[in-house]
Amino acid sequence: MRAWLYYRLSRDEDEELNSLTNQKKILVDYAEEKGFEIVGESFDDNVSGMHFDREGIEKIYDVVDEGKIDAIIVKDLSRLGRHRTQTAVFIDYLARKNVRVLSVTENIDTTNENDDLIIGFKGILNDFYAKDISRKVRAGFRQKQKEGIVMIPPMGYFKDKNTGEIVIVEEAAEIVHQIFNWYVGGYGLKAISKMLNEKGMKTPAYYQHKLLNKRQGNNKPEITFRYLWENNAVKRILQNEFYTGTLVNHKYELSKINKTRKTVPVEERFRHENAVPAIISKEIWNRAQFLLEDKVKRNVRASSGKPFKRYTGLLKCDDCGCSFVSKNRYRKDKPVRIEYNCNGYHRYGKEHCTAHRIDEATLDEFIYDELVMIKSQAERNWRCIESDIKKWLSQKNNVEKHIQELEYRIKNIDEEIEKILMERINDKENRKIYNAMIVKRREEKDECFSRVGKIKDIDDTIQKRKTEFSQNIHMIDEIIKDNGINDTHLRMLVEQICIKETTNGLHISIDLKARFATHFITYDENGIVQDEEFESVVGGMHSENELMEILSYVPKDVMEIY
Repeated sequence: MRAWLYYRLSRDEDEELNSLTNQKKILVDYAEEKGFEIVGESFDDNVSGMHFDREGIEKIYDVVDEGKIDAIIVKDLSRLGRHRTQTAVFIDYLARKNVRVLSVTENIDTTNENDDLIIGFKGILNDFYAKDISRKVRAGFRQKQKEGIVMIPPMGYFKDKNTGEIVIVEEAAEIVHQIFNWYVGGYGLKAISKMLNEKGMKTPAYYQHKLLNKRQGNNKPEITFRYLWENNAVKRILQNEFYTGTLVNHKYELSKINKTRKTVPVEERFRHENAVPAIISKEIWNRAQFLLEDKVKRNVRASSGKPFKRYTGLLKCDDCGCSFVSKNRYRKDKPVRIEYNCNGYHRYGKEHCTAHRIDEATLDEFIYDELVMIKSQAERNWRCIESDIKKWLSQKNNVEKHIQELEYRIKNIDEEIEKILMERINDKENRKIYNAMIVKRREEKDECFSRVGKIKDIDDTIQKRKTEFSQNIHMIDEIIKDNGINDTHLRMLVEQICIKETTNGLHISIDLKARFATHFITYDENGIVQDEEFESVVGGMHSENELMEILSYVPKDVMEIY
């Protein structure tokens, strides 16, 4: 009889008892004892038996379909598979091909009808064992996640097995630093992976092998062992918040049995701040996340191996609706000038649109001047609210008196409603009139409650507004501290820049993501301002209308100071 040997080991089993070497010896001895001809063998190492997507099983399919074997020998049926249904289907498939399964330690032959009941019971027990082990492993792993225990840290870190301490590996951390710096500096994922490979910088797989002796698998192609970077590896590092010192666990729920992966809602994840030493600052990491999302949204592209231009994806022609393309203009003994032109003009010619030509330096100057103007307005608003706070505090006694009056009125309304209810009982014919009176009193009561609440909260509201103005001013200072604005801040602030050609020159309008001013400037072909329109500044970043609505509930003598 032509026999095929199959043996398997999964990670949750006793390696000494069920080692692949031990299993193979048992199968070979059995085949020789029975006088079978061993025509081949296959095995799966560190693979679950709850699915049949295994390399060793695929080899069995091949030899069975070719009619090369008569029997498959296994140590026990759990080696073939633990999933009750899938194992039964596989055994049935083999039976249709006239191939039997022989279980050595259980003395089972699948072609023997007397063994059918035992095979059924074994299938149930094997299935239950695998699922029970899976539940216990998940529970233990989930508890470690809740406690913030790091299992295997990413590239740039090493975990001491004895102390459990997470330390930074300087050589690998420097590569992580370089990746973030390149990305926020304008380079794309492909350009970064190319530069890393050119410089011979090693991948996470290399450091896992070096520090943890973790293998990649024998079925990997030769190029894998060159430890080369590719786009997804760079992206995974950029998206990993671990590098800021924050451990986020339970982001996914994996089922190796059913081969499923479900994303866990953010609020259900386990978050541990300052769990490990940080390699990247929060600010740099947040910039990278914004750019990852923004580049996809705007379909930003760059020349091969070069960073994208600052205004790529932000400029729009207000005449034909096209985006803008950039060009480098070279002049003798002068720095390179970056120029943007309408893509409609670039592709279809002057018959369909004009160039709308504008320099990057001009746009930079325009954005910078706009932020300086917004900061100036925010500072004026901050000084105004500081003065208003002092006036408010001087009139606080009058306000407290007004609150007492409102609370007294609420008490009187309750008494009036009670009297109306009593009169309604004795005068059923005018019930509708009494109901309308009650509704009116209750509306007045709700209004009094609302006014009391808003007046009581006014201290917090004014202080909140003052803090917000101060924070906004500080934020703008940080953005323009180097007499310019970096690429990430530019994309965080600017939604779109629309450029329209007029008889006087270019009309530029900037749509900011924050609630700033509405400001239009028209330049002529020489860059001289021809017209300027400034509609309003909305309280730095927050409207003063909300504050004035609250103050409108203050008695007239207090309101006069405003």
